[in-house]
Amino acid sequence: MIRYEEAVPDMEQLYRLYGNDGWNDFLKLPKETLYKAMEQSWLVISAYDGERLIGTGRIISDGIINAYLCGVIVEPAYRSKGIGKEMVGRLAKRCTQAHLHLQLLAEEEKAPYYEQLGFGVFTLGLKFKS
Repeated sequence: MIRYEEAVPDMEQLYRLYGNDGWNDFLKLPKETLYKAMEQSWLVISAYDGERLIGTGRIISDGIINAYLCGVIVEPAYRSKGIGKEMVGRLAKRCTQAHLHLQLLAEEEKAPYYEQLGFGVFTLGLKFKS
């Protein structure tokens, strides 16, 4: 049975989860910095199978107007079981309760997944060239 918590997961388990999906290679953050990013989020949902962290997602927000869904990740062996959908649903519900405008940035090929969860394309996203 999968258990969901509104809490920042353990630093070691979080880093392992990100590493299992290649996110650490992309982000290039030490585990302490990744953990700090989670701590500074407005809301974090973590999914567990027993004591093992198998998924997480978070909301970055000013708490007044805007909220951004990010960092939704599910352990590869646990995908297609509704865990990501459940986490996104819980995060979206909390944003709705707080009257926040929930948005997300996603790779184009992932748009259909988020559209089936209630999101719709509304603007063009741009990234600063650093």
